[in-house]
Amino acid sequence: MGRCATLNNVDDILGTSRFTRFRSSNHFISFTVGLAVFVDLLCYGIIMPLTPFIVERLGLGSTANGALIACYAVGLLISSPVAGIISDRMANRRVPMVAGLMALLLSTVLFMEGLDHFWLLLLARFSAGLAGGTMMTLGFALLSDTYPANQLGAEMGKVMIGQTLGLMVGPPMGGILQDHVGVKAPYVFCIILIGVDLAARLLIIEPRSAKVKAIREFQKRQNQTQEGQGQGEQSLGIEKNIDTLEGAPTPAKAQATSEMSTLKGLLTNKRLVTALFVSFINAFLIAALEPVLPLYLADFGISKTQIGVIFLAISIPSFVAPVAGWYSDKHGAKVMSGAAIAICGVFVVVIGIPGLPLWAIILFLVGVGATCAVYITPVLGEISAVVRVTGEGDGFARAFALFNMVFSLGMVVGPLLGSVIYQETSMLWTCVLIGVVTVLTLPMVFLYTGGKAQKLRDQAQYEKDMQEESMVLSQMQEQNRQQ
Repeated sequence: MGRCATLNNVDDILGTSRFTRFRSSNHFISFTVGLAVFVDLLCYGIIMPLTPFIVERLGLGSTANGALIACYAVGLLISSPVAGIISDRMANRRVPMVAGLMALLLSTVLFMEGLDHFWLLLLARFSAGLAGGTMMTLGFALLSDTYPANQLGAEMGKVMIGQTLGLMVGPPMGGILQDHVGVKAPYVFCIILIGVDLAARLLIIEPRSAKVKAIREFQKRQNQTQEGQGQGEQSLGIEKNIDTLEGAPTPAKAQATSEMSTLKGLLTNKRLVTALFVSFINAFLIAALEPVLPLYLADFGISKTQIGVIFLAISIPSFVAPVAGWYSDKHGAKVMSGAAIAICGVFVVVIGIPGLPLWAIILFLVGVGATCAVYITPVLGEISAVVRVTGEGDGFARAFALFNMVFSLGMVVGPLLGSVIYQETSMLWTCVLIGVVTVLTLPMVFLYTGGKAQKLRDQAQYEKDMQEESMVLSQMQEQNRQQ
């Protein structure tokens, strides 16, 4: 019995309308999360390329631009765990997601109005980091609340397309708006998109929130009709089921829930640690190439515009992410992710070989982008599966907060280390470093990442949990009809 059956019971209890069912539908939730990812990354992509010129106009050096990047990273690292902990304790994800969007709106307005004040720019980037950490953490957690284990990977892959589109459209859009409309045009455009995103976030009704609402409504009716000891005992039994459904663990699973209820508990799971390590390496790889690849490509005598177009060779292949997610839903992540990591490491090393023609570099960059999408998409499903199987679904946001934090750490370490190695040695040794670090994940992936057998166990556990939920809701519905 899947999610749809459970939600239909909730609909029966609450008597929801067709429009309400649309607002709680899986497709609308996926669209909303994808839109949130797209808007966040597009705003990031529009603003970040403009910051060096803003800093230069203020008479400041590259250190000031580095401070802006650091403020964004600090905001990201702070908001990810805080949003995760708060969200897992609440009945819904929507409220903290809206709060994160307000932080993005504040960041955009501060940047638009603070172009002549560096301290306002610092505050704006910090606020943008808070928004980014909240959105990525809670968006993936919301998908985990919504989809079963055999569909989650494909849906995660679809949402990752929003990330790719945001990063692809943002930089050129920012330049076009500023050059042809006005200095403040990029920020006004971002504010309009944030308004559209806000409307979608306010409309969604989450499956978890709907269940809690149904349970509380039923409990209220029960309390109003309690008469005598018999009815009191009946209510006690229902309240026990309510406690189980709202997150309190059954005795058989109490120890697992307790262990997974904290960040420390999450970090003791080897399967989750492996997924986080792969996430760090993915961010490290891309971020390490970003500052050195333009310098390397400039030696071929091509323009900055052409270099920017070549960078699309890494982004465009990420459209294979839904296919990778679909495959991992059927066969697990181990074999596909391990093979993609090994191939990616080789491709990166080949890019740095001296004398390689430009067309070959572009071809291998496409390979790097494709293999990165293939191995990182199943990792998102792995994170969700660990929480669902081991922690009874009571820690999705905290787990994805850890993902966001290690991904951010990779984005910080990658450019620093890549730039130093390139400056002191050559592009070849820079690529060798990146390639070696990438393939270092392989032993952990083949030892601890879930394969096909684990995927079947994940699905079986999910179906068991959904049957238990459906049974409790059916009991509630039947007793409600009798009354």
